Amino acid sequence: MGKKFGTFRGVFVPSTEAILGTVLFLLLPLLTADLGFLPMLLIVLLSHTVTLSTAFSLADCATNLNHIEGGGMYALSKLSLGRAMGGSIGIPLYLAQAASVGFYCIGFAEPLHPLLAPYLDFIPLFRLDSPEALLMQKQFLASVFLVLFFLIVMAGADFTLKIQSAILVVLILSVLSIFFSPFLGIEREGKPLFTGGIALLGKRQLTVAIFFLSFTQFFPAVTGISTGIGMSGDLKDPRKSIVTGTFLAILSTMGVYLLVTLIFAAMDRSLLISGYEEGMPRGALLTNLLGLGQPFPRNIPGILILLGVLFATSSSALSVFMTGPRTVQFLARDNILPGRLNFLEKDFVKGGEEPRFAVVVTFFFGLAIIWMGSINLAATVVGILFLVVYGWVNLAAFLERFSRNPSFRPTFRGHWSVSLYGFLACFATICLFNWAVGIIIVISQYIMFRLILRYKSEGMMEGVWWGVLFTLITGSLQRIRTIVQGTRNWRPLLVALSYGTERKWWKEMEELISSVSSYQGLVSHNILLTPKKFETVPQEEELKAKASLISTASPADAAITLIQSGDMSGLDTNTVLLEYNEKVDSVKILNAASERNKNIILYKGLDSTVDSRMVRARGKRLDIWWRGERNGNFMALLAFIINGGIKDRENRYGIRILRMVRPGEDVARAEEELQDLFARARINGEVVILPFREEPFTDILAAESADASLIMMGIPGNYMENNRSIFRFNEFFFTKEISRYNRMPPILFIRSVRAICLTED
Repeated sequence: MGKKFGTFRGVFVPSTEAILGTVLFLLLPLLTADLGFLPMLLIVLLSHTVTLSTAFSLADCATNLNHIEGGGMYALSKLSLGRAMGGSIGIPLYLAQAASVGFYCIGFAEPLHPLLAPYLDFIPLFRLDSPEALLMQKQFLASVFLVLFFLIVMAGADFTLKIQSAILVVLILSVLSIFFSPFLGIEREGKPLFTGGIALLGKRQLTVAIFFLSFTQFFPAVTGISTGIGMSGDLKDPRKSIVTGTFLAILSTMGVYLLVTLIFAAMDRSLLISGYEEGMPRGALLTNLLGLGQPFPRNIPGILILLGVLFATSSSALSVFMTGPRTVQFLARDNILPGRLNFLEKDFVKGGEEPRFAVVVTFFFGLAIIWMGSINLAATVVGILFLVVYGWVNLAAFLERFSRNPSFRPTFRGHWSVSLYGFLACFATICLFNWAVGIIIVISQYIMFRLILRYKSEGMMEGVWWGVLFTLITGSLQRIRTIVQGTRNWRPLLVALSYGTERKWWKEMEELISSVSSYQGLVSHNILLTPKKFETVPQEEELKAKASLISTASPADAAITLIQSGDMSGLDTNTVLLEYNEKVDSVKILNAASERNKNIILYKGLDSTVDSRMVRARGKRLDIWWRGERNGNFMALLAFIINGGIKDRENRYGIRILRMVRPGEDVARAEEELQDLFARARINGEVVILPFREEPFTDILAAESADASLIMMGIPGNYMENNRSIFRFNEFFFTKEISRYNRMPPILFIRSVRAICLTED
């Protein structure tokens, strides 16, 4: 096992050095002179609110865990949001870290180039005779420094952190030189550098556009917290170190930025800014202002600032060079990456645990960034990638608190509103940077999420999502119970009962249940089985919708209990969907459903005696036999719901509404009324009006609907008076009636307890 580090060396040092970068020494003086103290103060505070809120979210996630793996923000987001979402965060995080290595090397080479350029002129390839040669000189220098950083990181984290500890001393001296500069009597062009007052406003008039442009220029300075967190796998106590080290780094560097902003606001603006380029101020470097070109010892402040610039960029490069390979190491270890990249988790040194293969890959990635030419767009992409990662970490903490998962018990007492602010602030900042690039990155991340979910997580979501959905559902259910469900907002809340018989009608029932539940309804499907029938139990993978398998010696009694009990949602079911089986006392079940004022749908599947050729010959058509609005409206709405639940439009039913007129009734008027009703209801269907016939209804049904796929009709039954009208089923009458439909297509026998309103008027 490799050496483990504490809070100071493992988190505070790399995070602090990544935050105190070139923006502090080279860009902040110009921005302060341009905007003034008050606007710049607001930008500094606003920027730090994003990283502070992210730190609070990280503290929530970190202190909720007993063990934190390597990978930093990837590891924390994976545990909260699941493998697929965590992987889609970890991959952009690594890409941003790897690209940052190249950027920091370019930043390191930039201030050194004027000093080293004369020596490069002796090399013909790099002789300064064109702008391209100037660029190549800088790229060559950046590549040399990249090799140097590569060799340091290859030596291991212990050696790298020792160097960073020494760099921190130089950074502190550089910052102190800024603090003491007002007392050194520095002059520039015969004028004192410090005016003796604080410029509250800047050189040019402040506008919203200038303010937010300056914000996007400054903001990357504060996004270095991922470097310390990325060392999570190398920390002695990551739960403590990540939280303490990150907060200390943010608060201490925020104090530094506020103080140096105050000092820069006291400098003469005319000495700082010489002009503007693409809307941004350009002028003298802080190194020159503090006397770099002066004779010793007056050049000491300038030298310290130059060393600060160099050491800040080198430290930042070393930090991301350490943490980037560790991120991709754990992505490979968790089997998030394609199998061919699993070598990235290994170390080619025998017995070593350093991600040296990943370091080599990161080196070539950084080299490609250096030699790609113009890097402005790439820098924007990297900045947005970091913001996307921070945003998702904030969202993870928010969702953990929102879902109120019992397992989420962080020792850090944060608040969901802080994490929500961090999430919104990150994505608002992305829009300020480049909203189009932000959208492309989020879409790319979604594609990665879908690929990982499909190929690496077997299509199963993990993490906080179950709790989030559970909280939304239970909260909604509590509210929906206080709202009256009228006929216009009716939804099928079904308790479905089937028996898993040898004729496998449960499969046909399951198709029906799947259509209803996937479109507009909630269904509790229960398959009732006698102990002897368990060999016919359907396998779980065969079911399109979740079903409860219930063993019972009396299916009728079990069905009545289920009808009376409702379900865990607390919503009272309004409909019973029952498979007809002549071996089960269906009348007993239907009477219980009727007494509890439930709609009834009795499904009678295809009789086993029907020729299979007839099954294949049936058209994809649903016939509704209309005998009035009470049952008819319910059947029409149910047909619409069933069709809506069939995703493939080609497999949807063609609907026919058949009505046989009574003796003496006007056929044309009956057809016009029915067509008008369905037109206003916006339900497509062919209206068929049949003249009155004396022959038995079963003969008419066979003649008109023998080739249908499914039939809907009223359920056989009769009214009995007993102080009030109640619908009762007579067992002998009912069984005799049902048997008359044995050789018919599948039928849904319907009984509606009230008339459903099909129209909005």
